[in-house]
Amino acid sequence: MAVAKRPRAEGKADLSAKDVKDTIEQIRLLERQVAESKTNLNNIVTLVQFSESDSPKVIHAAIHALFRVFSPMLSRGELQKPKKTSAEDKKATVTLWLRDNYIKFLNRTCDILNMPEAGLQVPALKILMDLVKLESAYLTVVSGGHHFANDLFQRVVDALLNCTNMSQPLLNEFTEKYFGYYDDLRFYFLKDATVTINAALGRQSKKDSKTPANKKQKTTGQASSEKLSLLMENTFNIMETLKSMPTDAKELDEFWTGNPDPNGGKKEYTGDSFGFSDDEDEEEVEDLTKDASSAKPVKRHPLLTLHNHRVVFSDCWLALLRLPFTTTIYKKTLLIVHKRIIPHLPRPTVLMDFLTDSYNAGGAVSLLALKGLFVLITEHNLDYPDFFKKLYMLFDRNLMHVKYRARFFSQVDIFLSSPLLPAQLVAAFIKRMARLGLSSPPASIVIIIPFIYNLLKRHPTCMQLIHGKADSEKNDLYDHAEEDPMKCHALQSSLWEMQTLQNHFAPNVSTLAKIFNEQFTKPSYNLEDFLDHTYATMFQNEITKKRKGEAAVAVEPPKGLFVASVESTAVDGTEEAEEKEEIVPGWESWVF
Repeated sequence: MAVAKRPRAEGKADLSAKDVKDTIEQIRLLERQVAESKTNLNNIVTLVQFSESDSPKVIHAAIHALFRVFSPMLSRGELQKPKKTSAEDKKATVTLWLRDNYIKFLNRTCDILNMPEAGLQVPALKILMDLVKLESAYLTVVSGGHHFANDLFQRVVDALLNCTNMSQPLLNEFTEKYFGYYDDLRFYFLKDATVTINAALGRQSKKDSKTPANKKQKTTGQASSEKLSLLMENTFNIMETLKSMPTDAKELDEFWTGNPDPNGGKKEYTGDSFGFSDDEDEEEVEDLTKDASSAKPVKRHPLLTLHNHRVVFSDCWLALLRLPFTTTIYKKTLLIVHKRIIPHLPRPTVLMDFLTDSYNAGGAVSLLALKGLFVLITEHNLDYPDFFKKLYMLFDRNLMHVKYRARFFSQVDIFLSSPLLPAQLVAAFIKRMARLGLSSPPASIVIIIPFIYNLLKRHPTCMQLIHGKADSEKNDLYDHAEEDPMKCHALQSSLWEMQTLQNHFAPNVSTLAKIFNEQFTKPSYNLEDFLDHTYATMFQNEITKKRKGEAAVAVEPPKGLFVASVESTAVDGTEEAEEKEEIVPGWESWVF
């Protein structure tokens, strides 16, 4: 993902190297003065102004200076919102003033995530994540129980999902060091991303549905298509990196804000406001496994319950699937749905409509939806009676040219592996593939032939196709245009197509097709050995093949591309050749 360079403004706004150096020294001096005495707190306003400079080096120095200024204040609770304020309370007035500047600093740092400078995006993200840890640590001490600073983290998530300059370094920094490693960050990202997406779609979140009417968040309707597309792309790029999820509660052991210990003798968090949010109440983690009819409190912390992680994972993917997908991301989602999504959903059948619609879409989308739909059918009792009928219709000429061909054949091999399948159904697939082999490229035919051979070995009832009487399409009872494999009369046909392929121009194809002339004593082929064949691999095999001897060549070199030999006699008694070679007009340039 290339990072676009930000155009620099020319003129007075540009700072020379000496000016930048002097400004950075001034920033360091202001920082030291704040650390030495509280009488210099007004320097914070100047530092915030420096963070809005056009120079990346000045911005870098300013945000780090502000981080070092505010970090001790966070740890000491000096930014905690006072419960009661009055004009005479000078300490409360200073605290509110500090909070205002701290919020300006947070907003500016979140804005930097949207800048095209990757050298500023990554440090800004590190600062924000460190602030999340500091706020959470202080709130945990004050509340007496584990607390996560989700008010700040929600701002970070919003900034990432709505980032118009998502650079690869920023994406890697967040996914590899934070999102993909720490369980609490992953949990709250999934939860906050769901809220952000639902708000963009104008939908009501679960939290709002349980909130009193006077405290519900205002909905502004659906966002613009450009914003939804940006939200979809950024969210998917982050979710795509999540290659594994915990499968057992014991695996929930990595926490950015500390391990929540419900049996540590501390009181549970009550939801009271202790921190830095302007809201009246901080958000409490809802225990999704709690039985409402039970009066006994849940002993395990919700972050330590595997079911809660699966629920937020499911909610986030369902919200993401409601966004307008591009074709590329649509296909990428179908590629990972059976391995990275379905195994971690509490109710995998929620993807039933998505996968069936994709399977019915046709083309490459149907091929990619095949595996996920088959997982729902075999492992989660999804009833899809037309599965094999639709699978049968996917075998067309376009199939032999798509890049997902190898993936498709490996999956079909699994689908047709059961010996309980009707012989008429298996024979229909055999004839369908054999007929397609007549018009397919050699790289596809070398997959079809061993596949048909394996099906005949697996289903001996279909061996009668080898001895059928039909020898061409004219007297073949098989109906290639019939969409129902049970009505195409495949068992009344024969594999005359394999006899035709024995005369194919490609030696690999013709040699492989002759296997049907021999007795079926060979073991089944390993289909994986044939799935990756292309024109390039076939050509490479030919040029690297060892030859027994030199190839025969012409005795005399030709004198042209097209040479017409005409007989002529000597003229005026001169001794000329009896045979005169005449070059065809227009081909003189080809004469050697």
